Amino acid sequence: MISQAELMALQAPAKDEGYYLVPARSPIGDLAEPSLAETAALLQLKVPDLNRILGAGQPVPLSRLATPEEAALIDEGLRRSGIETVTIAHIDLHLEVAAKKIRALELSDDSLTAIPTNGSGKVTARWDEVALMVAGRLHLNRQETTERKRRGRKQTVDSRQLSSDESVLDLYVKSDEGGWRISSNNFDFSCLGSAKSFTTFENFAALIRLLRERTKAQFDDSYTQARPALATVWPVEQQTRKGEWRRSGAGKFDVATVTTTDNEAQFTRYSRLRYCLRLRELMNSK
Repeated sequence: MISQAELMALQAPAKDEGYYLVPARSPIGDLAEPSLAETAALLQLKVPDLNRILGAGQPVPLSRLATPEEAALIDEGLRRSGIETVTIAHIDLHLEVAAKKIRALELSDDSLTAIPTNGSGKVTARWDEVALMVAGRLHLNRQETTERKRRGRKQTVDSRQLSSDESVLDLYVKSDEGGWRISSNNFDFSCLGSAKSFTTFENFAALIRLLRERTKAQFDDSYTQARPALATVWPVEQQTRKGEWRRSGAGKFDVATVTTTDNEAQFTRYSRLRYCLRLRELMNSK
């Protein structure tokens, strides 16, 4: 196995760099306890975290390394434990390219046309150009807390929590690195015609069925299952914003703190990873 000195020499990658080691699609058998502990140490993970990733049965990154040489070093150690991986460069996720947010679709016998939410020109693709569809849910949690300071003492005077979630679908066309994103709460389902229903939930499910019937693209809805294991490499982002102290009465000053947690960045990374792997499959099948 790799020595501890070699492990310590591995440097954390820069924000926009790095290489992911992703389990190959071949099933991974149960690892013996000593091998499991050794593999977890190699990846600098806790054993429960490694079990969670392997148990997800999805292409969840095991680790992120700074260079391809370091990725190859860890990959060699994993192979000795019976874990086959593929290496994906962070740059190949093309996160610098934003997905086109789509508010409506126009469907014909041989193509589909997307109408972006920002009012830019329509985008058309043939049905056979759609390579992958990735479904998931975006969760937003907002915690607002108000503190009051009076005579040098602080106390919480108000606290409230707001949460929301919505279904999303990413469509990847072979010529578009960023893909198209449909958000259920901001989409016109008129393309469903007579199949359009009264609820967003039913319409979104009907849209997915319709698209799956029209295109031969691979459909992936594994994000919900993979989400707990993704936190090891892609934790859900949290942002905290604190306002300024404001006078609220004689000798009283209030300040509001807002903490927002959402999984959109995590879902986007997973969606792009699935597309990157799908493109490899298509290239290898030629």
